[in-house]
Amino acid sequence: MSSDTLIRKILVLAANPRNTSLLRLDEEVREIDEGLRRANKREQFKLEQKWAVRSRDFYRAILDYQPTIVHFCGHGAGEDGIILENETKQAAYIQADALASMFKLFARNGVECVVLNACYSEVQAEAISQHINYVIGMNQAIGDKAAINFAVAFYDALGAGQDIEFAFELGCSQINRNEQQTPILKKKPNSSSTVVEPNFAKNIHPVKNQLISMPSAKAIEVFFSYAPEDEKLRDKLEKHLSLLKREKVITGWHDRKIGAGQEWKNEIDIHLNTAQIILLLVSVDFIASDYCWDVEVKRAMERHEAEEARVIPVILDSVDWKSAPFGRLQHLPRGVKPVKKWGNRDEAFLEIAQNIRIVAGELAANP
Repeated sequence: MSSDTLIRKILVLAANPRNTSLLRLDEEVREIDEGLRRANKREQFKLEQKWAVRSRDFYRAILDYQPTIVHFCGHGAGEDGIILENETKQAAYIQADALASMFKLFARNGVECVVLNACYSEVQAEAISQHINYVIGMNQAIGDKAAINFAVAFYDALGAGQDIEFAFELGCSQINRNEQQTPILKKKPNSSSTVVEPNFAKNIHPVKNQLISMPSAKAIEVFFSYAPEDEKLRDKLEKHLSLLKREKVITGWHDRKIGAGQEWKNEIDIHLNTAQIILLLVSVDFIASDYCWDVEVKRAMERHEAEEARVIPVILDSVDWKSAPFGRLQHLPRGVKPVKKWGNRDEAFLEIAQNIRIVAGELAANP
């Protein structure tokens, strides 16, 4: 290799917190590495890796390695941000404004392309693209296989000497037809429409003593596990939690928030694995539901045992539930009277809401 060969550094930042669904990130990075090693222009590339990335690791790695391409692989959650880890290996979000602030600085340091290979990362890609020439995000959920195939083909093309736009198109061509429209390429506003190779020869001047803005403490996510027959009671409970939402103490999620065209099982898995409070709305229909019992209750209790989430049974009607896996947990409303037995159900939901406020406060104080 010539001493004056320009090295294009690709920094892979990976995060798969314990309380999120397992991704094949090691396979993605291994395949990228193998592709670059066999590439025609392999001497021009160096792959660096940082795993189990926390917020501070994100910018520290960019400062340390001074890459030209930053590749994030992991989970994304739309407006909530991409998902990193905290000190206890649980999910921690970094939002679009924080990412844009960082990359505004790193654009001066030679970062020319950012790849967010994570579900629902388009909003972050849009924000970053105000400062970085090329940014790739995903406009909806993307499966593991598709994410890997896209990334491998993208870097194969770069390794062969192709430009970023060609590499993007090749990556899209290598995933199944249903997901080919998922990756989105954003270009910096007012940049030339002509394809321009990244300027990898820029002098790099490290950013010293910069305070990087990180998102403030997030609201506690509440997941509603319920049987379809109990939807009206779920709606009523959600209304009683409205003040907590307005105060940004909590956010609420249930399956009715799944948008058209989204994969419902994938969406449920994402939120079941990221919520910090899981409400089990217990009724005869809930107990009889195979999906509630075999999927949601099972995963909820796994996360409860691992101290990753607080599981709260909310007893809606008279049913034999004490021998259930959640039977030893403190239920709401307290006492022996289920919600449907209250003369005024608003009083029952008031008690439930007040207790959820207390739990959310405890979780926020001890992240």
